[in-house]
Amino acid sequence: MGTVLKAFGLVVLVVMASSGAFAQDARMAERSLGKADAPVKVDEFVSMACSHCAEFYAETLPILEKRYIDTGKVRFVFHDYPLDGPSLKASAIARCMPTDEYVPFVKTLFSTQATWAFSGGDPVDKLVKFAELGGLPEAKARACAKDTKLLDAIIAERTEATNKYKVDATPTFLINDGAETIQGAQSLQTFTDAFDRVLAGKKK
Repeated sequence: MGTVLKAFGLVVLVVMASSGAFAQDARMAERSLGKADAPVKVDEFVSMACSHCAEFYAETLPILEKRYIDTGKVRFVFHDYPLDGPSLKASAIARCMPTDEYVPFVKTLFSTQATWAFSGGDPVDKLVKFAELGGLPEAKARACAKDTKLLDAIIAERTEATNKYKVDATPTFLINDGAETIQGAQSLQTFTDAFDRVLAGKKK
């Protein structure tokens, strides 16, 4: 199973989630991987410091990319579901990255997770270095990490996922708006079976 939801001292603005206020911030526009007209859409909810999420990115996603995403069968839509302060800061900086650098940056965060999420000290200092490599100036990265409007928008998206889809752990994957749901760092076979069922028009 994924990491259970933990409170981390932030006020969740439920009213923002219900009104869709976060959608007004251009930085919260959809970030996705795959063709827009792919027959299978996967809404992926992740926390940047989630070890199960990092496992998925290291072991499973690369294979799914080759078999399903690159072939136009599946599109992944990324959603922030921060479970702690460092994850929230990481999500905010990621949202400020150039659009074409968003996915590479997220992959970098998961592959280097131990160096910024669990090594002590201020994670922002390390996150901004990765951001600079992706084309985001240090000053802008630091500003994004403490931008109240952006942080509230990310929290609001998390709240909507909890209320609308009952997401309470990471990673969680909703396939075609809930036709199938996968939670946790499951095996490659779990994903391929689910994708093949949906592609074949079959229900679980």
